[in-house]
Amino acid sequence: MNTILQFDQVCVEARDRHRDMTPILQSVNLRVEMGEKLGIVGGSGSGKSTLLRIAAGVLSPGLHHTSGKVSTAGVNMLAVDPKVRQQMYGSTVALVAQSLGEALTSHLTIRAHFHDTLGHDVNDETILSSLGDAGLDGVKYLQRFPHQISGGERQRILLALALVRSPSLLLLDEPTSALDVGTAADVLATIIKLQELRGFALICVSHDLGVVGRVSDQVVVMNRGQIVEHGLTERVLATPSDSYTQSLLASIPRLHVRMRTPQLSVQPPVVIVHELTVIRNGSTRALDSVSLKVGKGEVVGVIGESGSGKSTLLSVISGLVSSSSGSIHNGNGFDLSTPLRNRPRAVLSEIQMVFQNPDDSLNPVRTVEQSMSRYTNANRDEVLVALDAVELSAQFLTRRPSEMSGGEKQRVAVARALLMHPQLLLLDEVTSALDVTVQASVVKMLASLQAARGMSMVMVSHDIALIASLADKLIVLRNGKVVEQGSVDAVINSPIDPYTQHLVNLAATAIRK
Repeated sequence: MNTILQFDQVCVEARDRHRDMTPILQSVNLRVEMGEKLGIVGGSGSGKSTLLRIAAGVLSPGLHHTSGKVSTAGVNMLAVDPKVRQQMYGSTVALVAQSLGEALTSHLTIRAHFHDTLGHDVNDETILSSLGDAGLDGVKYLQRFPHQISGGERQRILLALALVRSPSLLLLDEPTSALDVGTAADVLATIIKLQELRGFALICVSHDLGVVGRVSDQVVVMNRGQIVEHGLTERVLATPSDSYTQSLLASIPRLHVRMRTPQLSVQPPVVIVHELTVIRNGSTRALDSVSLKVGKGEVVGVIGESGSGKSTLLSVISGLVSSSSGSIHNGNGFDLSTPLRNRPRAVLSEIQMVFQNPDDSLNPVRTVEQSMSRYTNANRDEVLVALDAVELSAQFLTRRPSEMSGGEKQRVAVARALLMHPQLLLLDEVTSALDVTVQASVVKMLASLQAARGMSMVMVSHDIALIASLADKLIVLRNGKVVEQGSVDAVINSPIDPYTQHLVNLAATAIRK
């Protein structure tokens, strides 16, 4: 066998501003052979993304490699001359980062991204061939900017950019975390096809056991910087030996398991949406005649593929996006089509939104305490209570976003929204960056808060099993239209629309043992 990647007793520590050290990787040993497909799973902060990045010689700010050796294609990536490491990027090892927004440059077209990677002499035929391999056909993408394409298309473009120079090792960090289940399944199928055709070694980091179950032959389970289990994927998922792996599997949402008892009685509305339409770029209907009601204390789940209008719906309710026609009011009759800047403080407080990407809502230069108290006027005790509710300790008060994992940042964003004691909480894919154990604890926490406060929620998610565990009612959006709406039991047990049937079938066949 030809070893493409080897970790020998690798230790990495984080050092904060007070020079306190926290172990990130602890004596990690790992070997990956050419052509092997390895999945790495673990909770937020387990060290899995750090392991993946240093395989490419990338050590994030604040981290220190204290001992051990990392060899990629026989080269010590953490000690080699930066010029040599730069030459290896793309040709020997390629890394696809977790954040789609950070991985693509907003002001460059897709063609320009390939020019940056291959040089300006590359012809369009080469670019189109690479895009075609990643499942994107046609020249329409060449002149488009990242914001003009869907999340699934951006993920495929990142794959094409990573593989255009035929690397021996492809590193994927949460390749489907921002995608709906249908798009994720298509992207995973593309990854598997490309790996089989080209024979490169593949390492896929994910908090989703279903993802690693589809793309890997071997799986590594990490917890607190250590490898706690390593073996054949089928064996680990079927009969895990480590207690942490067992807890991961036990935390996977199940289609018919509820976190809370559904609310069956009709309650006074807190939001009334009637024939709401949002038109973008003159003709694109982001929302098309959408009608719905959210009752007091009701949890409404919104499901749909990328571009279906889920996030647009939340943005209109919160006042971030203007409607083109139709009406939207709160339970007191206030017109919620009023722009955000013109809404009274009481209305602003009663509707709070938590965004999908916490990097967009947390100021990188402020500490957690500063971010949570700046506009809420919360004191330290109130901030600590909110952090405790999302299972973060007092040590996070002084941390900045760069010092936290994606899951930790998302929990801070949820905690900050709760400080305003909202009547309606809007949740846009808030668990997409979380591992299943933290995801389960956050959903359980939301269920507990909802029961204690009688708070209404509208929750957008691509995981129908997850959202069904919390919601009273499900709304299925496709191409801006409501294609199905009803109680959780009615939609899950007797879906009418073919797209809903497809989502339910995907959830039923996922790894949910």
